[in-house]
Amino acid sequence: MSRAESVAVKRREPRSARSSRSRAVASSAASSAASPRAEGAAERRGWKRHLEGWEPGLVAIFIAGSAAILAVPRSVEPAELPLPLADAQALARARDADIARAGEAEQLGLDAEVRELGSAIRAFGVVDADADHTEAELLAARKRVLEAVGPALAQGDEAVLRLRAYQMSSFVREVRRFEATGEESDELRELGGNFIGLLRRNTWLRRGEAGLRGGGEARRIAMDGAVLGVLFKKRWGAIVGLQRAPFGVALDEERALFKFLLSHPLGGGGRSAQDLAAPPAAEAAERPEQQAGEPGPRSPAAALRAAALRAAEAQRAEEHYRLKKIDELAALDPEYPRHLARGVTLYRLGKFVQSAEAFRSHLEQHPDGAYTLRAQNHLRAALERASEETF
Repeated sequence: MSRAESVAVKRREPRSARSSRSRAVASSAASSAASPRAEGAAERRGWKRHLEGWEPGLVAIFIAGSAAILAVPRSVEPAELPLPLADAQALARARDADIARAGEAEQLGLDAEVRELGSAIRAFGVVDADADHTEAELLAARKRVLEAVGPALAQGDEAVLRLRAYQMSSFVREVRRFEATGEESDELRELGGNFIGLLRRNTWLRRGEAGLRGGGEARRIAMDGAVLGVLFKKRWGAIVGLQRAPFGVALDEERALFKFLLSHPLGGGGRSAQDLAAPPAAEAAERPEQQAGEPGPRSPAAALRAAALRAAEAQRAEEHYRLKKIDELAALDPEYPRHLARGVTLYRLGKFVQSAEAFRSHLEQHPDGAYTLRAQNHLRAALERASEETF
């Protein structure tokens, strides 16, 4: 259509149509100008009303997580902590190497300087196992160990590794004997120090069957042989002061240990530890008699509340311990999903905003992967719990 034709068409347009459009536009403008209060009320009835009074950090989480929420099929509360995966073949190679070194030490013997180091380590264990030892006694025992390290290393790293492997083999053997009989041998105290006390304090020890070879009642230890070996190596290295290669612990050994520690955190308040330390009947017998019907802290209701508070405090302590171990493991193992694990632990602690931030950080770093759907579901659950607390 030419310009002239266009002009002609416009001229032929009825005046009534132009007037109708003008009135509609004017009416719309007048309505918009006349009802700002109604418009503001409509906005408040929309999604923005949910953000009134919220903390800026929580608002940022909701905005950043909105896309993930739309894509997530459902909300799933965190139930399982991601655990490190140790290579079974790598653990088997480390075990076989230690078995071979222990066999060489037994068959070929050890140099006098290396044997002196072994004796100093055993003397340190005896002091450590004594609940009444003084700090001065422990320092003196450690000084003897450090003085023996240099002459032993002069015989070669492999000679000292054979000593460690032999002592570790003896330690594991004595632990298994303790499980079977319930009796703590002198050699177990020499090589493990207060290891049995550590088991009792942290509910890593449970009652087992009656001892088959007489003696005390049998026990069952929560950790397997691989974890026992790693614990011994780390303690041995800390006492001797040797952390460098080849005395360090391999990454897969660290993974096996951290898997155990995350599953069985230190300071747990389990019933088994109380059974071993002080049976409930004996503990109750030591309390003063409560008069019948007398209200107070000794009433059943108060006792239940106190027990619930202790259990909750123990659970919080365990989760804080897990947070520490998660960070330590992530520093050693870059493949471990640190943010996902922190999100689960923070959720258990009731810190839902921080938990959501951790899940979002995991999704930012790993938009695709084995844990993506889990992190999305957990993120939605954390956001929902955070919104419930806010309102």
